[in-house]
Amino acid sequence: MKTEKLTTPIGDFEFVLDGYPTKETAQKLFDALDFQRACQAYLDFMPAMSMYSLLEGQEKGWGCKECSDLVVSADLLDATPLVLTGNTESIYFSCNVDLKKDGPTVVEIPPQVLGMANDAYFRFIVDFGMVGPDKGQGGKYLLLPPDYEGEVPEGYFVARSRTYKVWIMARASQQISGMGEQAIKWYSDHCAAYPLKDGPRKPNIINASGLVADTTHPNDFQYFVNLDQMVQYEPTEAFNTEQLGLLRALGIEKGKSFNPDERMRKILDTAAKTGFGMARAIAYQSRDPEVKVYPDRNWEYIFVGGSHEFLKNGVRNLDARTLFHFTAICVTPAMVNKIVGAGSQYLGAYVDANGDYLDGSQTYQLHLPPNIPVNNFWSVTLYDPKTRSLLQNGMPKPSISQFDGPEQNDDGSYDVFFGPEAPAGKEKNWVKTVPGKGWFSYIRVYGPLEPFFDQTWKPDDIVKIG
Repeated sequence: MKTEKLTTPIGDFEFVLDGYPTKETAQKLFDALDFQRACQAYLDFMPAMSMYSLLEGQEKGWGCKECSDLVVSADLLDATPLVLTGNTESIYFSCNVDLKKDGPTVVEIPPQVLGMANDAYFRFIVDFGMVGPDKGQGGKYLLLPPDYEGEVPEGYFVARSRTYKVWIMARASQQISGMGEQAIKWYSDHCAAYPLKDGPRKPNIINASGLVADTTHPNDFQYFVNLDQMVQYEPTEAFNTEQLGLLRALGIEKGKSFNPDERMRKILDTAAKTGFGMARAIAYQSRDPEVKVYPDRNWEYIFVGGSHEFLKNGVRNLDARTLFHFTAICVTPAMVNKIVGAGSQYLGAYVDANGDYLDGSQTYQLHLPPNIPVNNFWSVTLYDPKTRSLLQNGMPKPSISQFDGPEQNDDGSYDVFFGPEAPAGKEKNWVKTVPGKGWFSYIRVYGPLEPFFDQTWKPDDIVKIG
């Protein structure tokens, strides 16, 4: 009997009678196929699972059980909760909206904020505030469920979601909202969320500063359990047929129980852990030629390719989508488009000037040239590469911003230092790192000005000095 043998990176396979796989080969190939599909599902549905865990983390950690439960970081965000690349300067507010439970929902937005609504697949719905239709004046937004067919009242900025679950987030500068009790009162006076059918009601403000919460998604079998729960809750139309087919091949199908056998559970668990590794490779060793912001620096884009939908010429950049959703939240054109004097822009660095990973045992210097081109504020923030959340370094916050009043050089530039100990005399310009642990940094510019976009102003690379 003629036997065909095939040697591949995933195993050796045998085919008999000029084409038939042996039973052993067929099983090995099915195992490989299920594993590959599961790895791809992990990557493809990361936006949805990040949102699932964000909403769940806010509910379990901060008590966001109703849309009117508004979380406010009145005393700024610190490293206590795990929140993907949050910033330590803005006064955030957020809430969880469930359009299946509440129907059309009103969100009253304060003046002079930046914010957005994202759906359960972390897709953009609408902007709020200075880059939204209210143009920074504040206003009432009406969010409609995907299947809503009733009348739409006047007097609202109206947006329809493709999913039932929606995340609302906006942030104000410290100068606008104040901090502490002042921020709580400001948001209580200017912000609300409630079902349209119930009419206006005062928000229940929750000061999340210092409260524990974990909004990061799991990276084991539980990832697929959560994915099934999301699929069961949301309308089928929220996904395309190819996505639904991929999930069906893994045993996830709307209206049916997800009950994988021991073989499939093991494959899914291993695929999630492998996908976690793939995501780290995509984020921290990007091979996309468009990831670099400057040809002579190691700063990288968070949104690669200049599209909040990760599209170019009508084609999805899958790795760009993974890079963003593995490391960040908040999807809006305002984080990508050139909006001089408004919006926000981000630069990420995972390596130093020599291309080596940033090491918490070493000491580094970052030079920021004079005249940082911002209309609002700038900051430099450190994150943990595993949790992608604020680096837990024992300090009140792992960041430096203009609000901290760092010392300037004579020419108006700044030098910022990172390391386990502050260089002598540089304590005001230093962020502590953790020996034995890596870190990465974001530079944020809120209200970026023309020199940022035309790159006549650009930060130096992070340089190891000890």
